[in-house]
Amino acid sequence: LYIASPNCTQPGFSHTQGAMYLAPYETKWCRPERAMDRATRAAKLAEIWKHLTWLEDRMCGPFMVGSEVTVADMTWYPTCVFMEFMLPRVFGWPEVFRETALFPRLTKWYSMLGEDAVFAKVRQDIWDFWVGKEAEGQFDSIRNEVLDPGFK
Repeated sequence: LYIASPNCTQPGFSHTQGAMYLAPYETKWCRPERAMDRATRAAKLAEIWKHLTWLEDRMCGPFMVGSEVTVADMTWYPTCVFMEFMLPRVFGWPEVFRETALFPRLTKWYSMLGEDAVFAKVRQDIWDFWVGKEAEGQFDSIRNEVLDPGFK
């Protein structure tokens, strides 16, 4: 299960999470060698959905892997905050961690962790960071691409 933290910075390579924030062309937030083309973005978004579905099916919680918080919860939660912010706003996805039809286990897990003061602070810090980037216009180029009827 691999979504975040690229192990390689070679031109044209991106981790799956990059589909949510790497621009389709050079911007002040994205160097040209890091820009993401439509086909790659679409494939990586499909991969995110696949990973979420896989994770939903395998959770054995109330936490990711059992009855206690583990590194799995601590590493996935920040990525989920990012997905909670980006996927509905930029890509028109459902609020993945706020609904119960598609991902009820993930929603319950996310809500439960959000009640913990430490996790709540982590969420707020990440959320505020992305609110600032959105206000600066970082995601406008991606939104424009996704709004294009030719985007698949």
